[in-house]
Amino acid sequence: MKFKLAGVFLGVFLMSFKIYSQSISVDQYNVSWSEKSKIASDAMPLGNGTTGALVSVLENGNIWISVRHIDAWSEAHRLLKLGDVEVEVSPNPFDSTFKQDLILSDGVIYLTGDNGFKSKIWIDKNNSVIHVENISDSKFKLNVKLHDWRDEAELITETNFKGVPDGISESPDVIVKDNEKAITWYHRNETTKAFDWTIKALEIPKPENLDNVLENRTFGAMIVGDKMSNTSDSTMISKAKKYNHLKIYTLNKRIDSADKWLADIKANASKKENLKADWQAHTTWWDAFWKSSYIHLTGFKEAKQTSAGYAYTMYLNAMAGEGEFPIIWNGSMFAPDLNEVLQRNHTGIKYFKNKDHRSWGNLMLHQNVRLPFYSMNAAGQFKYTNPFINTYMRGFNLMKEHSNTVFGHEGTVIRESTTLWGVVAPGVYGVDRKGLEPGQQQSKWHRTHWNAGLEVAWYLSEHYDYLQNETFAKEEFIPFASEIVKFFDLHWPHKDGKLYFPDVHVLESFRDADNPMPFIAGLRSVLGSLLKLPEHLTTQPDRTYWKELLARVPEVPTRDRNGTKILANAEVIKSKKANVEVAELYAVFPYHLYGVGLPDLKMAQDTYKNRTTLVNDVGGENPKWAPGYIRGGWHPEAIMAAMVGLTDSVQKEVVWALYRPVPEQRYPGFFMSTHDGTPDVQHSSVAATALQRMILQNVDDKIILLPAFPKTWGGEFKLYAKKNTIIEGKIEKGKIKELKIIPPDRKKDVFIGQKLEAPKPEVWEGE
Repeated sequence: MKFKLAGVFLGVFLMSFKIYSQSISVDQYNVSWSEKSKIASDAMPLGNGTTGALVSVLENGNIWISVRHIDAWSEAHRLLKLGDVEVEVSPNPFDSTFKQDLILSDGVIYLTGDNGFKSKIWIDKNNSVIHVENISDSKFKLNVKLHDWRDEAELITETNFKGVPDGISESPDVIVKDNEKAITWYHRNETTKAFDWTIKALEIPKPENLDNVLENRTFGAMIVGDKMSNTSDSTMISKAKKYNHLKIYTLNKRIDSADKWLADIKANASKKENLKADWQAHTTWWDAFWKSSYIHLTGFKEAKQTSAGYAYTMYLNAMAGEGEFPIIWNGSMFAPDLNEVLQRNHTGIKYFKNKDHRSWGNLMLHQNVRLPFYSMNAAGQFKYTNPFINTYMRGFNLMKEHSNTVFGHEGTVIRESTTLWGVVAPGVYGVDRKGLEPGQQQSKWHRTHWNAGLEVAWYLSEHYDYLQNETFAKEEFIPFASEIVKFFDLHWPHKDGKLYFPDVHVLESFRDADNPMPFIAGLRSVLGSLLKLPEHLTTQPDRTYWKELLARVPEVPTRDRNGTKILANAEVIKSKKANVEVAELYAVFPYHLYGVGLPDLKMAQDTYKNRTTLVNDVGGENPKWAPGYIRGGWHPEAIMAAMVGLTDSVQKEVVWALYRPVPEQRYPGFFMSTHDGTPDVQHSSVAATALQRMILQNVDDKIILLPAFPKTWGGEFKLYAKKNTIIEGKIEKGKIKELKIIPPDRKKDVFIGQKLEAPKPEVWEGE
């Protein structure tokens, strides 16, 4: 087998080794290290939307590339690392000189060493290949070694499949033998047991032609290099040269056989390439990405680090946002080895031996999974929201049949813990149904924690509001939302002419309550969004039903606290506090019944100041593991503060949250978690969404600018509003100085501040 590799790339390499001081503004957040890494997980990230890598140089001078893929889900429903590639350069170029630079504008890492040694590492945006281009003034050799630890089958017993007889067996990886000029390895999903038990737990007959998205999924990589030959199945060596181009091809595919997968990846590695053109296309894409949306802050001490944290969050989205499956909340595909990086959360501070372990396992909990996808809307990253939406749509018909069967009425319920198949995890719902009523969930944390369907419906409505895609509305939003609201209508009784939700959860915080806020606010918002749709998208009978149902939804619950009227978690709380959520403010976020530009703003602000995480007069004291005020992680209070215009609160939280480095990892875009895994994409996404909403909020047809922006701050921004609208602006000392809007006819909808003042005519570009 011959591989057609790039020949002389010296000119291309030197041209692309850019002078950083001349790069675009995002490059002020580039990361530069002059000291090598003590552990491999102390690394910089790269990604092209599906393929990822963590790149470090260890103290012995070896380059370490941990290869990742956002869709590398095993048959045991675990997101796996593909493997680690160690590259020894001989002689060691980093004895006396070392520099490692991540250049955001180009999505590339450069290494600099002795004797003019330079390495350029990038993951082609348009092809599944990791390039490691090396050049030096003197000859060097490369010794390449694959580290793959899944060499035997393993029994997996995560919460997702708790109770499944004999657990789920995860097959070992395969390192291909008898290669002459390549290292090739793969993981192939060999069993459908997880899928079979997931469907069985739904208590419905298994539908015909049901698609198992993990069946026959095969993922791995092939390493090839210039003038290289194998010394074993997992090692290679090159001839001594002044340049060498090492390439790591990845492939994640559902395919009939391993042999076909091997043929495909060999074909990919054998294709003729134009390195100069590929690099140009790669950098053009990244340039367009960084110009498509941005926030650059000025005017305060932490402005640069806060802006950098926002940019790193957008970078995390871009590196992992184009997979078939959504970004997982506890570490994305960049979770470090927890035998090197401590898990730090309220469950304990400890290491784990399994290199694929992640804090809280691979549970897809809606309250956690959802958060990165809110940060994508104002950034115009709508393509990256598709995996999240598609997961729920994938299981929609199954959950509809499950709901109709176990409850005996129409409508669909979506439960808090889901799977990649878009249906509830069997270990959470209950494999052994003894002692459980039909439809009753085994997990006490989520027994009637049924907010997920309403929130997904609300998210779909916002997706439509941004893009105005009528096909999406007709085929996804309307059918999904219609079934969700119908379930809530048919499942519960009435009291005094209103729907009545007795003895149900308030998220995870309370396990027994009547008329919880998330149900009521969710129904009001989803029904309101359905009724606002253009009439040609809906039917008269549907509109009549939705209007009549909305009239039967209970009033938003409130309570009196020390003479002040505030929003309540529920009409009646009948159990002790079990978690620290702010369900009362779900009327603000996500459901947006209250906030800047809406009625009763002061009541919403007073609620924030007296929220559940601060007070102990609702359900008793906060749990021992969460005393007092909890920050970060999946807690969305920062977004809520922005939505109700509490500028001092949200600015404090955003500045704190967007600079949370992990002690063992220097890369500042791997945010340390309060509760969950590193990098905590929930934590960074909450902060990013809050920052966006400090600058721009959509309220009905209005675009409100600077609703929660400090008077001393400045900066520049480019953000997306609903109705296919883009706004660019410049801020000085809390005031808009320049504005540009596309399309121009939306100028009439723009207002500034909590007083909703019209922009001065002179701020508009071209006027």
